[in-house]
Amino acid sequence: MHSSISNSKNSNKSWVYTWLLVIILCVSCLGAYEYSLKKQGFEASITHTKDLWSWHRGQVYHDKQVVLLGASRSQINIDMGYLNNRFPSFAVTQLSINGNYPVATLKALAKDEKFTGIVIVSMNAQVLESKYLDMQNAYNTYYQEESTLYKSLDAYLTASIDSHFRFLHPSLGLEELVKHYDKKKSFPDVFYTTANLDQSITTDYSKTDTVALLKHFVTSKEKNYVNDPPTQSELWKPNIKILNIAVKKINNRGGKVIFVRFPTDKGHWELDEQYYPRQLYWKKLEQEPLLNTLHFKDIKGLDKFDLPDSSHLDSKDAQAFTRILFDQIILDE
Repeated sequence: MHSSISNSKNSNKSWVYTWLLVIILCVSCLGAYEYSLKKQGFEASITHTKDLWSWHRGQVYHDKQVVLLGASRSQINIDMGYLNNRFPSFAVTQLSINGNYPVATLKALAKDEKFTGIVIVSMNAQVLESKYLDMQNAYNTYYQEESTLYKSLDAYLTASIDSHFRFLHPSLGLEELVKHYDKKKSFPDVFYTTANLDQSITTDYSKTDTVALLKHFVTSKEKNYVNDPPTQSELWKPNIKILNIAVKKINNRGGKVIFVRFPTDKGHWELDEQYYPRQLYWKKLEQEPLLNTLHFKDIKGLDKFDLPDSSHLDSKDAQAFTRILFDQIILDE
């Protein structure tokens, strides 16, 4: 009997040691892979999902609240860390969505009686084309009808973990690596963009071919304007009413809305002016008594930054850009 008990104990110890060895080997392999990715220049990044966006959407009810709306220019050009340090008494929430114009979210915030904050909207004339007004509708509908505290919190906690480990990068999973190798016969190149937990995006253009990227951005913008030409300014103007209605609702609750025309350059701005001349479009926004507007051409220094792809800053310049912009936006501490 004594011998049987002894053998059982030894067997249990053996399994414990085996599992410890497996865990140590797995952690060591992941650690080595993480270190290798770091040495190659990769950064930890996450996926910006509807559930994660819903988590941030649910956080906009502080007494002193700033909400950032827009698309990629707002996500990339505005330095969230700088804003949090400069305005510590304010809660700053990034609700911009890459590739999607923000009118639908502005309307949703205006409709939300509990929201009383300040909204900074990245804006251009094309935003008010009828076909683009509902671009962020899917996110707002999801937040209202499908999002739950469990799903949004789970997304936030998962993204929090992902944001600390390079090997959890959404483009470095086993399936993604196999597909990339099958197509390119190589490991992926280092990514120049990083999606962050706070919904912002950081960029490092030294990690990409800026000549090719610039050509792509300007060519794509020109094709967009040619394929979807602007509505004549007088027919476009009635959609400004949508902004006025939203702004009035937010103002009446003690909030404020500011529309900012972010910089473009290197052929992009020339296309903007060719298809949406400032004098025919943006000036109409400036003439509206209810609308607070800022244009990068009117703010000293804001049009002096290098935009490697013609539309976005390198993140090394984001803090200086944000400082100059928010020198014009007075937040009463």
